[in-house]
Amino acid sequence: MATPKPVTEPATPAVVARITEPVRPERTYDPRKKVRVYDKTTGQVVRRPVPETWLDGRFPNLAEAPSSRVGK
Repeated sequence: MATPKPVTEPATPAVVARITEPVRPERTYDPRKKVRVYDKTTGQVVRRPVPETWLDGRFPNLAEAPSSRVGK
């Protein structure tokens, strides 16, 4: 009779199909909406409102300026 051969390597894991959901953006940016921004490097507020899509990473030095209105 033959003796079983000893196994020295770990068993391979079974292939599992992973279902990945589409990545949702942190925030949706509306190109029609204008927002007040400031330059993070200089700290100066930009005089004119810019399209909100500029904040999606196109201009990393810009950030939305806090509102001066109460409750906004």
